[in-house]
Amino acid sequence: MAKRFTDTNKWSEDWFLDLPINYKLFWIYICDNCDHAGIYKINKRLFEFTTGTDIVVDEFLTLINKDKERVRVLDNGRWYLASFIKFQYGSRLTNSKVHQSILKILQDNSVQDVLECSESKVKKEVKNRPKNIQESIQYFIEKGSSKALGEKFFYYYESQGWKVGKNPMKNWKMAASGWISRETKNSPSNSGYLNDQLKEMGL
Repeated sequence: MAKRFTDTNKWSEDWFLDLPINYKLFWIYICDNCDHAGIYKINKRLFEFTTGTDIVVDEFLTLINKDKERVRVLDNGRWYLASFIKFQYGSRLTNSKVHQSILKILQDNSVQDVLECSESKVKKEVKNRPKNIQESIQYFIEKGSSKALGEKFFYYYESQGWKVGKNPMKNWKMAASGWISRETKNSPSNSGYLNDQLKEMGL
């Protein structure tokens, strides 16, 4: 069974307090039973059978969305919990496997506004760092450098959280080009100089 965060503040908020008891229970039920992208395939019969309570779907949607959008009914009939992704994962999705699977689910369900916002943030992050060590190595080799330097570059900035000093890196390829340029400048036997610099960095 999936584990996820739950909003304990709802017990003191007017919108939740104003719900009838069966709708309070239904809200908790769909928050627990939606998928990891906040998409819920409604099964009224199963909820009523499991809990021994009855609900009127249209009435529930009217009450739950009374002061703000909490549940969006999608074109395919499924429901999207509007604040689920931000609450569970924060304001930014990354290019991790889990987050990529969320984007795929949003795409499959045509949740376009959230999808566009999330994809733009992912693209920005990809620019700020390579997707993986292979991309770093490939870039160094394409620029006439070496696999070893590409690996050292990746591991160094990975250990620094992809920051330059205290600031997030803006463009990893520009930083990599700087490493390559310094390597070229301090060659032929400049490898000794570069290795000394890397040793000082603890690599």
